[in-house]
Amino acid sequence: MSGARLTVVGALLAGAMAAGALYLSSGAASPAEVVVDRIGLMSADERAFIARYHRLLLADHDIDYRVLTASDPGDINQVSHRAFGSLEVGRSSATGRGLLLVIDPRADRVRVEVAAALEGIFTDAFVAYLEHRQMVPFFESGRIAAGILATTELIVARAQEAAAGRALDTRNGESVSLGGGAAAAARIGAGPDRTRTRDGSQVAPEATPEATVAAYLAAMAARNPRPDLAVYSEESRRMLGSWTVTPAQMDSVVRTYRGCAGGEVRYGNGSDLAVVRYPPTARGCSPWFLRREGGRWTLELAAAQRLLRFNHRNQWRMPDPDGHAYAFAFADWRFDRHGFPMAER
Repeated sequence: MSGARLTVVGALLAGAMAAGALYLSSGAASPAEVVVDRIGLMSADERAFIARYHRLLLADHDIDYRVLTASDPGDINQVSHRAFGSLEVGRSSATGRGLLLVIDPRADRVRVEVAAALEGIFTDAFVAYLEHRQMVPFFESGRIAAGILATTELIVARAQEAAAGRALDTRNGESVSLGGGAAAAARIGAGPDRTRTRDGSQVAPEATPEATVAAYLAAMAARNPRPDLAVYSEESRRMLGSWTVTPAQMDSVVRTYRGCAGGEVRYGNGSDLAVVRYPPTARGCSPWFLRREGGRWTLELAAAQRLLRFNHRNQWRMPDPDGHAYAFAFADWRFDRHGFPMAER
């Protein structure tokens, strides 16, 4: 499975799945222990990709995150509690930091079990938010692996915030307390639930690239999921028509770019292309690609999807910084052999 297919919302959101080879921690559990798919919800490639990604989470944040799919009789809360012990979740963590995601399609339930060592970071409210606002929208479309990885992306972001001493941002969260984790309806294959987010109003492109980016971020802050927003380029609207965009992802992009400073605009020779970029050291702030259509600047998310990749730390890279139409915006930067921006030349 390619990284591009698992990219949750590509460059639309600041923090997507890693594309390319992932380093595997030698001290982590084997892939069979990380993902136990008893009912075959995922392909072998999907299970292996999730296992590799979760082992990076263990290497970076000492979090032993397992996945179990099953159709067991009984209450999912009891099932997940027993599985947490039998699978020895947290054993691979030096500090006992374990997470277990249990998916039971027969009971239409999903639950995240949280070790005591992590309850201060992954609160019941945060776990419920992950399930309702991130997992379930993917599961409704039958995209199990993508939903798991999209959720891991937010778990990584929360772990990074906690490591930096930042408190949980609950402004768009859920006020739910279910004890030691949380359970929710899985809705696997049920189809999109249009009542989860409002359709949203139309958003027009603006006269400057900066204003268009600001209009987009305002739409995301309002959780506007429409794929046909006029602020997107024509190609991007076609691409987004088949994507899953969740409330949690929209919250994430707003939260990320709230901390992005030093943005500047670079224009192409013909002035019909532009890039809003941030300092090369701000690797969590990926650049915005724009095209002028009808005298207004639209977001080229499709171009960003083609050009950008992200690692497991949600840092952006550009594997080919010179071979594309937007290369003008980065001519004064140096990139390492993996495509990560280093500094100005």
